[in-house]
Amino acid sequence: MSTPQDPYNQQGQPGYGQQQPYPQPGYQQYPQPQYGGYAAPAKKPLDVVKLVTIGAWVVLGLHAVAYLYWLTQDDEFGPDFADRFLGNLPTLGQGIFGAGVLLALGVLLQKRQADG
Repeated sequence: MSTPQDPYNQQGQPGYGQQQPYPQPGYQQYPQPQYGGYAAPAKKPLDVVKLVTIGAWVVLGLHAVAYLYWLTQDDEFGPDFADRFLGNLPTLGQGIFGAGVLLALGVLLQKRQADG
């Protein structure tokens, strides 16, 4: 007769999660490789100064390319090159100013990092 804990009389039979007394047919256990003691290299901290400096050069480059592209276009100023050359200088100046601000911010951050 079975006990209440074992209503289907499965004493001694391996259940789910228990190891079977013999390996399954067609299955061969291969040894798992052991990697001893290799630790992944630590991540470097984010270099904000370098990112701000790269951002400044990107801003300057984009404004310069936009200015050069604008020089090649005919618009309300007409085909006169002098009008086109001087007409968009404020936009180029704005890009130069923005790049200068970002470069100054990079220098300020670099000095703060060096101080402490």
